[in-house]
Amino acid sequence: MGLFSFRCFILVIALAIVATFTYLHPASAVLAHEQYVLTQKQLDEGFAASGINVLSALDNPENLKIAFFVGLGIIALGIFYFFFQYSKIGKKLDKLLLAMDPVGHVFLRIALAASLIMSARLYSYMGPEIPAVSLRLGSFFIPAMYVIGVLILFGVFTRVASLAGLLILIAATLVYGEYIITYLNYYGEYIALIVFGSYVLSFDNKLFGISKLLKRYKDVELLIIRVTYGISVLYPAITIKFLHPKIIVDIANQYHLSEVKWLFPQDPLLISLGTGMAQVLVGLMIIVGFETRLASFVTFFLYFLSVIYFKEAVWPHYVLLALAAYLVFNNGGKYGLDHWIGILLKKQSV
Repeated sequence: MGLFSFRCFILVIALAIVATFTYLHPASAVLAHEQYVLTQKQLDEGFAASGINVLSALDNPENLKIAFFVGLGIIALGIFYFFFQYSKIGKKLDKLLLAMDPVGHVFLRIALAASLIMSARLYSYMGPEIPAVSLRLGSFFIPAMYVIGVLILFGVFTRVASLAGLLILIAATLVYGEYIITYLNYYGEYIALIVFGSYVLSFDNKLFGISKLLKRYKDVELLIIRVTYGISVLYPAITIKFLHPKIIVDIANQYHLSEVKWLFPQDPLLISLGTGMAQVLVGLMIIVGFETRLASFVTFFLYFLSVIYFKEAVWPHYVLLALAAYLVFNNGGKYGLDHWIGILLKKQSV
């Protein structure tokens, strides 16, 4: 199977999966984002709770022992990956994955379109916790999201459709303020589509060709996507897992996370600390572009596990999963530590 045929095969599979979830997945499924896995009363109590220091989980000697060995494991994994990605096998894998970058771009477009269509179908925006009626002109946004979603899906007047999508996102930000940082990755994708357009398997490509800006500033597009995605990973870790750990403790108790012994410790407070630190670590790695593939794969794995374990509606995760896959393909571009370290090592070897 040639590379083009393989790309087409992957895209067909992706479209089939998205279509299945979009039209067959029940809207009443249990949800698992921290922001809406609990009832509003539980969330209010969690945000109001004070005096809980997430670092107090380390006062327990057993928890400290677990944290120590997990930390050593993470360091060992990071060191192993560092040497692997610059090895001969790692470089061959890099070329193979970079060849899939166009597929990753289409993944992003499909994911964004599916998210908008599903939002319109469920009268929500980006997630079930944001009802469309809570936005000004909310009733107008429903048909608008259908139209924008379809246009982006097929790559028709993508820049105009993305601009309209960005305006709706700005409207949501004016209503929900700081909370929209959770969805900052949408800003990154809209801005990238507005500036660079849709250049793979799209009608725009046939009508207008590939943007000259893209040929010159492709890595700027990747930087925008990487930074906004990394911040969207960091924000809930800091604001919820560190500052309001009671929310995670309630989730851990309600869903019996401690029973998943291969992944979670017994102490719910340590779960909040551990998952928060993991999110902060991978978020920072993605932002600065260090071991980007590893960090992005970890986020993909954790989001995927969240969907499977909590049996939740998948559509709020479409863009998150697609972004993680996209960064695994392209490794974050030239404006990151991975690229600069590679250049330095190459100079030293010469």
